[in-house]
Amino acid sequence: MALMQASSIAAPKKMMSPLGPASGHGSAQRDAQDRGMQGHMVLPTSMTCPPLLLRKEADFTASRLLDEKEVRPNEDMQLKKKNRKSGTPSKVREQEGQAGKAVVDENGNCPLSKVQKNFICDHCYGAFRSGYHLKRHILIHTGEKPFACAVCDMRFIQRYHLERHSLTHTGVKPFACSMCDMRFFQRYHLERHSLTHTGVKPYACTMCDMRFFQRYHLQRHSLIHTGVKPYACSMCDRRFFQRYHLQRHSLTHTGVKPYACSMCDMRFFQRYHLQRHSLTHTGVKPFACTMCDMRFFQRYHLQRHTITHTGVKPYACSMCDMRFFHRYHLQRHSLTHTGVKPYACTMCDMRFFQRYHLQRHSLTHTGVKPYACSMCDMRFFQRYHLQRHSLTHTGVKPYACSMCDMRFFQRYHLERHSLTHTGEKPFACDMCDMRFIQRYHLERHKRVHSGEKPYQCERCQQNFSRTDRLLRHRRLCQGRGVAKVEAQPCSFTQEPPAAPPSTWSPLHPAPGRLAV
Repeated sequence: MALMQASSIAAPKKMMSPLGPASGHGSAQRDAQDRGMQGHMVLPTSMTCPPLLLRKEADFTASRLLDEKEVRPNEDMQLKKKNRKSGTPSKVREQEGQAGKAVVDENGNCPLSKVQKNFICDHCYGAFRSGYHLKRHILIHTGEKPFACAVCDMRFIQRYHLERHSLTHTGVKPFACSMCDMRFFQRYHLERHSLTHTGVKPYACTMCDMRFFQRYHLQRHSLIHTGVKPYACSMCDRRFFQRYHLQRHSLTHTGVKPYACSMCDMRFFQRYHLQRHSLTHTGVKPFACTMCDMRFFQRYHLQRHTITHTGVKPYACSMCDMRFFHRYHLQRHSLTHTGVKPYACTMCDMRFFQRYHLQRHSLTHTGVKPYACSMCDMRFFQRYHLQRHSLTHTGVKPYACSMCDMRFFQRYHLERHSLTHTGEKPFACDMCDMRFIQRYHLERHKRVHSGEKPYQCERCQQNFSRTDRLLRHRRLCQGRGVAKVEAQPCSFTQEPPAAPPSTWSPLHPAPGRLAV
């Protein structure tokens, strides 16, 4: 009996003596070799601690920690029993469970901030609370995705990600917004959407006053201040703020247009362009102006149109006083100051300020008039000309003057007519003091100074400076039966008819007053 008591007393001393040689106890020897002298703790004489709890946290690795848990379950159990029975003066002791080691007080409470992460990754030295978390993390390094979708080829590292992905196949959106009818696949998306109802933008930029609903949007916005474009194209020198923009740009090099229209043969680089194009088949214009009856296919067109109601032209030319509703119009106008016409025709020497003008001009070489009237046989080079022509069949004059009862087929005619009310003549001759309401009148007037007469009578070869005078002269030639001659003036110009017409008009002037 005495021998048994002596052995029971001696065994704990051999187990809990971290500084001794620990002969006969292989586990203590391994701890002493791994730990070294710097890993020891100085304890009061009345306190004891097993070697496992004295190891430095940085020395743990995932594999070694699993070995320790297999070798020493009895040592930890003896420690717990001794602490409960022996009235240890220590107020805090360490306890190991499924979530790793945690520092607990005498009441068993464990603050989350004191949880030790003793499961260390051998690849990146990341620390985790449990072996499960470590094993899941290691899959990131190995690239293994054990959870496969049964419907498609996608694979996932975590089962939760697979379950979340499966909802996209079933169409079930379990998370519903309590303020509108929208539903979401993920709770996070619902929480993010809820901010749009409250208007709270929790993520603020430190360099300007902008705020954002999402952290990602803030991070993306911050690149604008730094000027850093981290995504570079491998085929050209362009760089981009976002990866999506780089991916979209790469399609321009490959020429691949992955989005095809199901109703025609057109294909597009972007899904948004396909969706926008599809509206032209359905005729649906989802964006309506709240100030008039106009509707638009695109939100951008609506926003651009809204400016016409406010009258604000935010884009000013730095070389003249003209202002514009849109930046594109300002950029296009600036070319008139520089004289640069960047778009050249490949079939002639003509150049143009705008690409659209070049495309329109190219049709004159091919002779193709793609826009046909459905009510007559006329065809047109431009859609705008067809739309304008269609009004002649319906008789509708959509542009009304606000100062009189006149109406017009075209907006340009209304704008030109409005000048007659204001008395403004914006087109001035640079060789005299005359001013004109229309540019065409100014160009016609300049021929008086230059003496140019570009319009010729095919019967008598007489030249005129204006088309109306040529037409008037031509009628008189036909009325007199004048034959076509070469390089001779018409006979009636020297011998006017004896009897003047009963009425005078610009088309029937009095004899002797034929204007040339």
